[in-house]
Amino acid sequence: MNRILGIESYFRNERLTLRDKINKFIEELPESYRELLSEHVGNTDDWIGKLVSTRVFLTHGDRENMAVSNPYKLVQMTKKFGFMVRIFILQKLGITIDKPKILNKFKNVLTTHY
Repeated sequence: MNRILGIESYFRNERLTLRDKINKFIEELPESYRELLSEHVGNTDDWIGKLVSTRVFLTHGDRENMAVSNPYKLVQMTKKFGFMVRIFILQKLGITIDKPKILNKFKNVLTTHY
């Protein structure tokens, strides 16, 4: 969940909740990545909610708000989010990321089950 801290830091000068920061981060990804994410996680807002709740649990130990208790699902969620952060960073560095090879790699990350 360190990647979530990175997104929090990136948007630190904006008065947004963590949920809004993650949503803004996803909105800044190319549409092709947002569409793939939506296809594989369903409702993106719900998925963001699970990320936030799980991060709150891991940081503060609040079991009532823990959204992902299955360690395999947690690994899968972390891998998806981590790949998205890498894409975001490459994009910010000006590297072309809308290439079929990278999109296929993202598809593989989305469909891999642990």
